[in-house]
Amino acid sequence: MAVDQDYFFIQKKDDDTLPSLTPDENTVDRHYSFEPQPYGAAPFMFSDGACEYARKLGIVPGTDIPDILFAGTDLVVRKHIRDLLIGLDLPGVYMHPAVFVDAYDRRHEDYWFVAIPERLSCWDRQLSEFEDEPLELGGFTLYSVYSYSLDATVLDKIPLHQRLLFKMGDTLAAWFVCHQDIAEIFRGNGERGAKLVAIKDY
Repeated sequence: MAVDQDYFFIQKKDDDTLPSLTPDENTVDRHYSFEPQPYGAAPFMFSDGACEYARKLGIVPGTDIPDILFAGTDLVVRKHIRDLLIGLDLPGVYMHPAVFVDAYDRRHEDYWFVAIPERLSCWDRQLSEFEDEPLELGGFTLYSVYSYSLDATVLDKIPLHQRLLFKMGDTLAAWFVCHQDIAEIFRGNGERGAKLVAIKDY
Protein backbone atom coordinates (compact mmCIF):
# COMPACT_ATOMS: atom_id res chain seq x y z
CA MET A 1 0.00 0.00 0.00
CA ALA A 2 1.08 3.59 -0.57
CA VAL A 3 1.31 4.33 3.14
CA ASP A 4 3.94 1.59 3.52
CA GLN A 5 6.37 3.80 1.59
CA ASP A 6 6.06 6.58 4.16
CA TYR A 7 7.32 4.68 7.20
CA PHE A 8 10.53 3.04 8.38
CA PHE A 9 11.50 0.67 11.17
CA ILE A 10 14.43 2.02 13.21
CA GLN A 11 16.82 -0.86 13.79
CA LYS A 12 20.37 -1.38 14.95
CA LYS A 13 22.96 -1.11 12.22
CA ASP A 14 24.52 -4.39 11.06
CA ASP A 15 27.86 -4.08 12.83
CA ASP A 16 29.03 -6.61 15.43
CA THR A 17 31.38 -4.06 17.02
CA LEU A 18 28.45 -1.88 18.12
CA PRO A 19 27.30 -2.19 21.74
CA SER A 20 24.15 -4.00 22.81
CA LEU A 21 22.79 -2.22 25.85
CA THR A 22 21.82 -4.04 29.04
CA PRO A 23 20.08 -2.14 31.87
CA ASP A 24 21.23 -2.47 35.46
CA GLU A 25 18.92 -3.88 38.12
CA ASN A 26 17.72 -0.49 39.35
CA THR A 27 16.78 0.57 35.82
CA VAL A 28 14.84 -2.66 35.29
CA ASP A 29 13.02 -2.19 38.58
CA ARG A 30 11.86 1.23 37.39
CA HIS A 31 10.11 -0.28 34.36
CA TYR A 32 12.26 1.89 32.14
CA SER A 33 10.81 0.75 28.84
CA PHE A 34 7.23 1.86 29.40
CA GLU A 35 6.90 3.95 32.56
CA PRO A 36 7.63 7.74 32.42
CA GLN A 37 9.94 8.79 35.23
CA PRO A 38 9.43 11.72 37.60
CA TYR A 39 11.40 14.87 36.87
CA GLY A 40 14.81 14.77 38.54
CA ALA A 41 14.91 11.00 38.93
CA ALA A 42 18.30 9.33 38.63
CA PRO A 43 19.48 8.47 35.11
CA PHE A 44 18.93 5.02 33.68
CA MET A 45 22.14 2.98 33.68
CA PHE A 46 23.23 0.73 30.81
CA SER A 47 26.30 -1.33 30.02
CA ASP A 48 27.46 -3.25 26.96
CA GLY A 49 26.06 -6.59 28.01
CA ALA A 50 27.35 -8.46 24.97
CA CYS A 51 30.94 -7.24 24.95
CA GLU A 52 32.52 -10.22 26.75
CA TYR A 53 30.76 -12.70 24.50
CA ALA A 54 31.86 -10.68 21.48
CA ARG A 55 35.45 -10.77 22.66
CA LYS A 56 35.30 -14.56 22.99
CA LEU A 57 34.31 -14.62 19.33
CA GLY A 58 37.28 -12.47 18.42
CA ILE A 59 35.21 -9.31 17.91
CA VAL A 60 36.82 -6.16 19.26
CA PRO A 61 34.18 -3.76 20.64
CA GLY A 62 34.20 -0.42 18.90
CA THR A 63 35.63 2.65 20.60
CA ASP A 64 33.69 5.18 18.56
CA ILE A 65 30.27 5.14 20.24
CA PRO A 66 27.47 6.17 17.84
CA ASP A 67 24.72 8.70 18.42
CA ILE A 68 21.98 6.05 18.59
CA LEU A 69 22.26 2.97 20.78
CA PHE A 70 19.85 0.08 21.17
CA ALA A 71 18.55 -1.75 24.22
CA GLY A 72 16.60 -4.41 22.38
CA THR A 73 14.27 -2.39 20.18
CA ASP A 74 14.41 0.63 22.51
CA LEU A 75 16.41 3.72 21.58
CA VAL A 76 19.04 5.59 23.57
CA VAL A 77 20.11 8.77 21.78
CA ARG A 78 22.63 11.55 22.27
CA LYS A 79 21.44 14.94 23.50
CA HIS A 80 21.44 16.66 20.09
CA ILE A 81 19.03 14.04 18.74
CA ARG A 82 16.93 14.34 21.88
CA ASP A 83 16.81 18.10 21.30
CA LEU A 84 15.58 17.58 17.73
CA LEU A 85 12.82 15.30 18.98
CA ILE A 86 11.88 17.73 21.76
CA GLY A 87 11.57 20.44 19.13
CA LEU A 88 8.97 18.38 17.28
CA ASP A 89 6.77 18.26 20.41
CA LEU A 90 5.76 14.68 19.69
CA PRO A 91 2.81 13.47 21.79
CA GLY A 92 3.32 10.35 23.91
CA VAL A 93 7.12 10.43 23.60
CA TYR A 94 9.07 10.67 26.85
CA MET A 95 12.81 10.99 27.36
CA HIS A 96 14.90 10.36 30.44
CA PRO A 97 18.65 10.84 31.07
CA ALA A 98 20.75 7.74 30.55
CA VAL A 99 24.34 6.79 31.28
CA PHE A 100 26.13 4.20 29.16
CA VAL A 101 29.26 2.43 30.41
CA ASP A 102 31.03 1.01 27.38
CA ALA A 103 33.19 -2.10 26.96
CA TYR A 104 36.23 -0.12 28.12
CA ASP A 105 34.52 1.13 31.31
CA ARG A 106 34.16 4.66 29.97
CA ARG A 107 31.06 6.54 31.09
CA HIS A 108 28.99 8.35 28.47
CA GLU A 109 26.58 10.71 30.17
CA ASP A 110 25.16 12.62 27.19
CA TYR A 111 22.47 10.06 26.30
CA TRP A 112 18.70 10.00 26.71
CA PHE A 113 16.38 7.01 26.77
CA VAL A 114 13.38 7.37 24.45
CA ALA A 115 10.15 5.85 25.77
CA ILE A 116 6.77 5.53 24.09
CA PRO A 117 4.53 3.76 26.63
CA GLU A 118 1.50 3.44 24.34
CA ARG A 119 1.98 1.32 21.25
CA LEU A 120 0.13 1.86 18.00
CA SER A 121 -1.42 -1.23 16.42
CA CYS A 122 -1.66 -0.26 12.77
CA TRP A 123 -0.54 -3.28 10.78
CA ASP A 124 -3.10 -4.70 8.41
CA ARG A 125 -4.27 -8.17 9.44
CA GLN A 126 -5.34 -8.95 5.88
CA LEU A 127 -2.18 -7.90 4.05
CA SER A 128 0.56 -8.67 6.61
CA GLU A 129 2.07 -12.11 7.09
CA PHE A 130 2.07 -13.33 10.68
CA GLU A 131 1.85 -16.39 12.92
CA ASP A 132 -1.78 -17.40 13.47
CA GLU A 133 -1.28 -18.31 17.11
CA PRO A 134 -0.42 -15.23 19.21
CA LEU A 135 1.40 -15.16 22.53
CA GLU A 136 -0.48 -13.89 25.57
CA LEU A 137 2.03 -11.90 27.60
CA GLY A 138 1.34 -9.48 30.44
CA GLY A 139 -2.26 -9.07 29.41
CA PHE A 140 -1.31 -8.32 25.81
CA THR A 141 -1.91 -10.39 22.69
CA LEU A 142 1.31 -10.32 20.67
CA TYR A 143 1.95 -11.75 17.21
CA SER A 144 5.08 -12.82 15.38
CA VAL A 145 4.85 -10.74 12.21
CA TYR A 146 6.99 -11.72 9.21
CA SER A 147 6.04 -8.98 6.76
CA TYR A 148 4.13 -5.79 7.34
CA SER A 149 1.55 -3.76 5.51
CA LEU A 150 0.10 -0.79 7.32
CA ASP A 151 -3.61 -0.20 7.72
CA ALA A 152 -4.33 3.14 6.08
CA THR A 153 -7.82 3.29 7.61
CA VAL A 154 -6.25 3.32 11.09
CA LEU A 155 -3.54 5.84 10.25
CA ASP A 156 -5.82 8.22 8.38
CA LYS A 157 -7.82 8.74 11.57
CA ILE A 158 -4.72 10.03 13.37
CA PRO A 159 -3.24 13.47 12.58
CA LEU A 160 0.19 13.09 10.98
CA HIS A 161 1.95 14.94 13.80
CA GLN A 162 0.69 12.32 16.25
CA ARG A 163 2.14 9.45 14.23
CA LEU A 164 5.53 10.76 13.13
CA LEU A 165 7.16 8.44 15.67
CA PHE A 166 5.59 5.45 17.41
CA LYS A 167 6.16 1.89 18.58
CA MET A 168 4.44 -0.86 16.65
CA GLY A 169 1.72 -2.52 18.70
CA ASP A 170 0.45 -6.10 19.00
CA THR A 171 3.79 -7.55 17.89
CA LEU A 172 6.54 -9.41 19.74
CA ALA A 173 9.11 -7.10 18.14
CA ALA A 174 7.95 -3.64 19.20
CA TRP A 175 10.02 -1.72 16.67
CA PHE A 176 10.21 2.05 16.69
CA VAL A 177 8.62 3.40 13.53
CA CYS A 178 9.29 6.83 12.04
CA HIS A 179 7.66 8.76 9.21
CA GLN A 180 9.74 9.80 6.22
CA ASP A 181 9.38 13.45 7.27
CA ILE A 182 11.67 12.88 10.28
CA ALA A 183 13.72 9.95 8.95
CA GLU A 184 16.88 12.01 8.52
CA ILE A 185 17.08 12.54 12.29
CA PHE A 186 17.76 8.82 12.70
CA ARG A 187 19.51 8.12 9.40
CA GLY A 188 22.37 10.60 9.81
CA ASN A 189 24.09 9.47 6.61
CA GLY A 190 24.37 5.98 8.06
CA GLU A 191 26.80 7.05 10.80
CA ARG A 192 24.46 7.18 13.79
CA GLY A 193 24.38 3.48 14.63
CA ALA A 194 20.90 2.93 13.21
CA LYS A 195 19.51 1.70 9.94
CA LEU A 196 16.10 2.55 8.56
CA VAL A 197 14.19 -0.34 7.00
CA ALA A 198 11.22 0.64 4.87
CA ILE A 199 8.02 -1.06 5.97
CA LYS A 200 7.49 -2.28 2.41
CA ASP A 201 10.94 -3.94 2.39
CA TYR A 202 10.79 -5.65 5.78
